[in-house]
Amino acid sequence: MARKHKYDYFEAFVKISEYAVEYAEKLSEFLKSHYDEEKKLGALPSGETFEMLSKLHEIEDASDDVTHEIAEHLADEFVTPIERSDINDLALAMDDIVDYMNAIASGLDLFNVNEMRKEGPQMANLTLTAVKDIHVMIDHLPDYKKDTLVMEKAIAVGHIEDEGDLVYQNALRRLFLEEPNGRYTVTWTRLFDQMENLLDACDNTAGVVRSVVLKSA
Repeated sequence: MARKHKYDYFEAFVKISEYAVEYAEKLSEFLKSHYDEEKKLGALPSGETFEMLSKLHEIEDASDDVTHEIAEHLADEFVTPIERSDINDLALAMDDIVDYMNAIASGLDLFNVNEMRKEGPQMANLTLTAVKDIHVMIDHLPDYKKDTLVMEKAIAVGHIEDEGDLVYQNALRRLFLEEPNGRYTVTWTRLFDQMENLLDACDNTAGVVRSVVLKSA
C-alpha cells in the first residue's frame, strides 16, 4: 500500500497562486487607477505608493512562509506526489512571481516615481491575466494526467508572455524616443525590465508544469 503524503504540496501551491493573484490584482488596480487613458497622463503620489507597498509586503510575507514550508517538508519526506525536483522547481518559480511583483512595487517607492507610463498598467494587466491562468492551472494540477485544462493554461501563459514582450519593446522604444536622457529614463527602464522579468517568471512556472505533464505522457 502506498504511503499517504503527510503534506499536501498541491494545496500549498494553490495557496501561493492565490497570494500571487491577490498581489497582482492590487498592483494592477493601483497602476490603472493612476493613469488617465483619455488624457494619456498619470501621476503617482508618493504617500499612496508607500501605503500600497506596506499592504503588499504582507502578501509577500505570507507567500514566502508557504514556500519555506514546502522546502522544510521536502527535506524530510521521500514520498512525493510528483518528482521532488519538480516540486522544488515549481515552488521557486512561483516564489519568483511574487518577488518580482514586490520588486516593482518597491521600485515605485524607492525611485520616488511620480509619473505613470501607459505601459505600466498594460504590463500589470497582462501579469494579472497570467497569474489567474496559473491559479487555474495549479488548482487542476492534482489531476494533471487526465485534466487537459492544466496544459491548456500552461500554454496560454506562454502566449501572454509573448504579448508582454511586444509591450515591453514598445515601451522602451517610446521611452527613449520621448525621454532620451536623465533619471526618469533610467528609472522606467529598470521598472520595465522588472515587469518583463515578472512575465518571464510566470512562463517559467508554466514551463515547470508543462514538463511535469509531458513526463507523464
